[in-house]
Amino acid sequence: MMNLFKALSYKEWIKTRRVLGVLVVLALAALAYTFIDVTHSIRLDEAVNAWYGYLFLGKQLPAVILLFSPLAGLALSLVQFIPEMTNKRLKLTLHLPADETSIVSSMLLYGYLVLAVLFAFLILILVATLSLVLPREIIQSFLQTLLPWFVSGWIVYGFSAWICFEPQWKQRIFNLLIGLGLLSILFVSQTSGAYLHFGWGLFVLLVASFVFPFYSAVRFKHGVL
Repeated sequence: MMNLFKALSYKEWIKTRRVLGVLVVLALAALAYTFIDVTHSIRLDEAVNAWYGYLFLGKQLPAVILLFSPLAGLALSLVQFIPEMTNKRLKLTLHLPADETSIVSSMLLYGYLVLAVLFAFLILILVATLSLVLPREIIQSFLQTLLPWFVSGWIVYGFSAWICFEPQWKQRIFNLLIGLGLLSILFVSQTSGAYLHFGWGLFVLLVASFVFPFYSAVRFKHGVL
């Protein structure tokens, strides 16, 4: 399994390295914009008023930093899996001398791990830069607000793979509607800490986003039309 994962990960890296470079640049741009937005708010409203707004009035981080995670998951999934479908590479990949579960798992785990590294990179720099101008309590509040957005990045990735693998357009539309419905659960509330007690739900959604692509991958291998 480990040798298969290494081999497939190298193949996936060749396909996705350019988009990953773009995502790193976009992450740095989003971080820079967020830092400028926060420091501008402090200069405009004075530190005490700005801190009060973040802590008690529900003032949010800029949308650019919130949207980065789901957009990153979507971009990586499309770049990774659309060529597999349009060029019929997936059918060849699924006929490698290994079981389907191991092959699909390796392909998906590559994406989940890459996104984890990217999100960790973003969080570390975000905390390091905002610590220069904000107290720890506000930064913790920001991270709690970002929690469902980061989780949505992995979920969007998995659900997008599920849609890409699906050989029938009618079923793809159904998968899209199901994916959007489940994803909307993460955005019911934008209140900081709203999802801290919904850990089991986040875990279930993550598992679903990982498991669902297997069904469509098997349908594709068996030539469902």
